[in-house]
Amino acid sequence: MMLCLLLTCIQGALITARGYQERWDFLDAANGQGVRFSGSVLASSPSAYGGSLTQVRIGDLEYRGQILGQSLTLSIFTDSRFEAGSEVTGVGTLTVDGSYYRVKGGLYSQSADVSPPPMYGHKTMVRERVVQEVGRDAAGLLLGMAYGDDSSLSAEAVNRMRVAGLTHLTAVSGANISLVFVVSYRLAQKIRISRYALVLIGLISATLYVGLVGLDGSVLRAWVMGILGGLGMVLGHGAHRVAALCTCLLVLLVLSPELASNYGFALSVIATASLLFLAPALRRLASKFLPGILADVIAIPLSAALWCAPVILLLSDAVYPYTVLANVLVAPMVAPLTFVGLLLLIGATLGPWASFLASFLFWAGELLAGSVHAVASWVTHLPASSVALPASPQTMAGITTLVALFSAGIIVADSRLNRPPPVRQPILSQQGSRK
Repeated sequence: MMLCLLLTCIQGALITARGYQERWDFLDAANGQGVRFSGSVLASSPSAYGGSLTQVRIGDLEYRGQILGQSLTLSIFTDSRFEAGSEVTGVGTLTVDGSYYRVKGGLYSQSADVSPPPMYGHKTMVRERVVQEVGRDAAGLLLGMAYGDDSSLSAEAVNRMRVAGLTHLTAVSGANISLVFVVSYRLAQKIRISRYALVLIGLISATLYVGLVGLDGSVLRAWVMGILGGLGMVLGHGAHRVAALCTCLLVLLVLSPELASNYGFALSVIATASLLFLAPALRRLASKFLPGILADVIAIPLSAALWCAPVILLLSDAVYPYTVLANVLVAPMVAPLTFVGLLLLIGATLGPWASFLASFLFWAGELLAGSVHAVASWVTHLPASSVALPASPQTMAGITTLVALFSAGIIVADSRLNRPPPVRQPILSQQGSRK
């Protein structure tokens, strides 16, 4: 209780000192109203709904003569693409949803042409090549699962993925990083080195993956949660898993209090908790029928999808009854698709030397992505695949209870099937004991 009180006081002092209360009051008043802003472009990528989705880091936000001089990240749909680093101004209607800020309006460049970062240009070249080879939807899924570039997905494909509960696959999250960590760890086990060296290999692999994706705030938070979840998977339950998760959570919230209202952060924390508590049990059950590494790549996305279902209900105001079924069906394809997309990104730098490898990767990626889209399409056409349901306390309690019961069933089954056999102890006779 003393620790909770101390943390509450620290957090309150930080919120006041950093001006968060003034920001929240300003944004609450400006929500749904016209605003002006200026800032620099963080990223601008093609949108499935036409045009581009542009992320702008603003320095000044003006509403009715008042200026908020704090940094925010705004999302705005634009007709054309802006280069990262461009200085822009804009006007439009502000929409506030938790810690997500969107503007419906116009964006105007105020700087000379800016050359895009090398990695951004490389990713654009890879996307155009993959779209040419395998088609828009397959490319969007392949690259989205690899490093979050799902911009080539069509609106129809996005809707199918949402109804099937598979949209989380194309977002870089802690589950992706845990997957890279765990697969690297398991593969390195073949060379028989110490556990500390195995963990170091997993850390290096996950860090290199983050470097490929991009070092923004959400990815770095996903890295922290992904490493924690990966350690939980390879080291077992662990006596201190709750303390480790809570410590990471508190540190991140102290550093950035606005995360408390961020849906992406909430999903990342819940997915990490599922990897610490549910995924090990699910992995042990699956390993009775499958090889160990395949059991890992099935347990990680399935556990995260199950536990994140209540939060997804908040975001969509609908229930998708076949989410678990769809995630079970596509789970074996998640890891292969992720690594095929990463190999395409890396192999594109090798030029003609990698032509044979690229041909094989295109074939494998198209086959795997087509299978995922086939599952999403099949689920979408099932009866009652989407049930409109407002996110009321009653529905939230109901779906949370179902998730809890399903998880409890997995954990109980694991404890019964994987319980260590009793050890027979020798019984000394009274005569022997007297001797």
